[in-house]
Amino acid sequence: MKIPSRILMATDFSDCSAEALDYAVLLAKHFGADLYLFHAFEALPYKIPASASTARPGAFEWLRTLKEEEEKRLGALVGEIYQKGVKAYPVFKEGVPFREIPEAAREVEADLIVLGTHGRTGLDRLMMGSVAERVVRGAPCPIFLVKPKALMK
Repeated sequence: MKIPSRILMATDFSDCSAEALDYAVLLAKHFGADLYLFHAFEALPYKIPASASTARPGAFEWLRTLKEEEEKRLGALVGEIYQKGVKAYPVFKEGVPFREIPEAAREVEADLIVLGTHGRTGLDRLMMGSVAERVVRGAPCPIFLVKPKALMK
């Protein structure tokens, strides 16, 4: 077993991700590892057809602003982590999270991926899919999954 020196932690800024981030920071401190905080901006749900530029001129501006806000939010989280004594770096990509997370892990040569799970079941899981499950299939390294405390009762 290799001691992790590079940890990739994926966040969607949810409460579940915040819980996973606590573990990622703890692990990074314990092992003296660098922490790469990853976020995928998934523009697909917001795809705006080119013809919409004349019908809704603000649509492209709104999408650009949303992307910039998420990138700033990621940077702010990295700053908070750095103040906790952990070397942290932002990794911001545009794309589908379950595809981009393994790719980012390869790019930063991560030894460990930390993910929070939303704990969806039934119809929600069927409709939304499980990002964690799909990341496991494509991951180049071990994965540490964090289940929300609310689901551990």
